[in-house]
Amino acid sequence: MSFVRPEAISYFQNYRGFILSAMITTVGLYILISSFGTTKIVGGVFLLIGLLVGHDAYRRFKFPDGRGGPGVLEIDERRVSYLFGGLETSISIDSLDRIELHRNVKGYVTWIFYGPDGMLSVPGDAEGTDALFDALVALPGINYSQAEAALQGKEPDIFLIWQRNRAKLH
Repeated sequence: MSFVRPEAISYFQNYRGFILSAMITTVGLYILISSFGTTKIVGGVFLLIGLLVGHDAYRRFKFPDGRGGPGVLEIDERRVSYLFGGLETSISIDSLDRIELHRNVKGYVTWIFYGPDGMLSVPGDAEGTDALFDALVALPGINYSQAEAALQGKEPDIFLIWQRNRAKLH
């Protein structure tokens, strides 16, 4: 039996990064203000870590999260798989050429992954798309601000999230 309502738990889970950041930053400020000498360095380190955790929490908060949409997205051993209607399609993160976010007329977004084997289309609200934040971090030069911009507007548009650098011939 839980003494906390499930609605409250889910609310605080959405903001857990901000809560952790506030706690670490508060400890860092307390150490920084109340101590002297080399202990102030420890307080400064805590303060810096708290700010970095807060920045990461902010980016995750703005990133599309998967809830209630059609299908399930799974990431296993650097392979993105989308399961819908009894069918599974997948693509390897290492073989990706391009990632785009498409926003339609109604404002819904769709992830499009392009690779040498074809393409994978995943609705932005599919269950598990929040795991893409951690999986795509390994791609050099990924543009999370484009993902945020895709969610802000309502007009149809295409947003380039990442593209593999190709060797130029000239």
